Amino acid sequence: MILQQTFVRIAELNFKGEKMFSKKQQTQKDEVYLAYYEKMVNDLLASFGLDPEKCRHRPKTLWSAYRGSALIYTEIFKIDDVDYIEISCPIMLLPSKNLLPFYRKLLEINFQLMGIKFFVRDQWVYIAENRELKGLDSEELKAMILRVSYHADRLDETLSEEFKTRCD
Repeated sequence: MILQQTFVRIAELNFKGEKMFSKKQQTQKDEVYLAYYEKMVNDLLASFGLDPEKCRHRPKTLWSAYRGSALIYTEIFKIDDVDYIEISCPIMLLPSKNLLPFYRKLLEINFQLMGIKFFVRDQWVYIAENRELKGLDSEELKAMILRVSYHADRLDETLSEEFKTRCD
């Protein structure tokens, strides 16, 4: 019983200790954490033969580059104190007609794509994959970029032709 109480007390101290960072210390910790993932993105872009600084859109943690005809955005962002990464590609303008059949087609394709989704922003249809940033490694980042850009390149012209809209 005493051992169990001691274990609970140690666990409480550890839990409380995690919350004892000052705001300045937490900010410094977050900056180091983000710098690690920014370097990962930069290194991957460089491995593709690109200049990461030319791809970067400062002050945001946003990069863009082409792979084939696919324009790829890589963005690190925060929602409710959780950091995320998203790989997205605009594939076409939203059709002006036949929206219901178009959205149905996207939902049917969504069912076939593992981990990838469609979304609409500012009249553009995007294909994207996102996840929490924590635990991401460079191989997974590369796989995300290759997967999203492959499907963007594969689907942009097909959907644009079928629904009579532009994909540039």
